[in-house]
Amino acid sequence: MNENKKANVQKVIDHLNSKWGKRPCPMCGENSWTVSDTVYELREFHGGNMVLGSGPIYPIVPVSCNNCGNSVMINAIQSGAIEKPNVEPKENNG
Repeated sequence: MNENKKANVQKVIDHLNSKWGKRPCPMCGENSWTVSDTVYELREFHGGNMVLGSGPIYPIVPVSCNNCGNSVMINAIQSGAIEKPNVEPKENNG
């Protein structure tokens, strides 16, 4: 099943406001940001190979400076952008 998750952008903004505040971009000093509405996966790098079961996958929402492009990754679950998935362990029938 291919289910693309959209981030609750307002939840990310609320999370950023409570944790980051009104601090400017640490690279350029501007204070204009774009919050992505797409959730991406961050996983351990294995030389470009896809390794199933190689470790945790972190759902992240990119937040980018509109001036210089500096980007930070916000955990989508911790920020409330998405709900924690209810993943059932698969039975091994082999």
